[in-house]
This record gives sequence, structure tokens and C-alpha cells, in this order.
Amino acid sequence: MDSMIIPFIMLLIITVVLILERTYNEKKIVDIYEDKFLQWKKHATLNNKEKNCKQLVGLVFLENEKLTIDVLDKKAEDRLQKKQYTLKMKN
Repeated sequence: MDSMIIPFIMLLIITVVLILERTYNEKKIVDIYEDKFLQWKKHATLNNKEKNCKQLVGLVFLENEKLTIDVLDKKAEDRLQKKQYTLKMKN
């Protein structure tokens, strides 16, 4: 019986050491990947494409065979005075 106690204790010690080493290495690997993920988030470029939406800047009325434009935005008024606009016909 005494002859089996020493190998059993050795196996128990080896098992405990291997379990502790595994948990240590797992934590180390998780920390490395978390650091890499944080670095990736810093250096990653986000592809935020802004959509060009139509914006209401004025109203066009036909009164007594004459076109009247009511401008709601000052920037649009400058463009109208500089004749920077296009006409689109919709049926």
C-alpha cells in the first residue's frame, strides 16, 4: 500500500499543475485577442456612406401664366440667382 501512495501523489500534483497551467494560458490567449480586437476597432475604417436625399427648399406655383418660386432656404436662393439648377419633366 505504501508503494502506491507516492505515484498517486505525483499524479495528483501533475494533474493540478496541468489544470492551473491551462487556465493561465487560456487567460493569456483571451487577453491577447482582446487587445488585438481593440487595436482592430481603432484602425478599422467604417464605411458609412451618406445618402444624398432630396430636400425641400422651395415651392413652384403657376399663377396667371407666370411661374412663382417660394424659396424656403437661403442657399437655394443663391443658386437660383446664379442659375445653377436643372429642370426635370415628370409625366
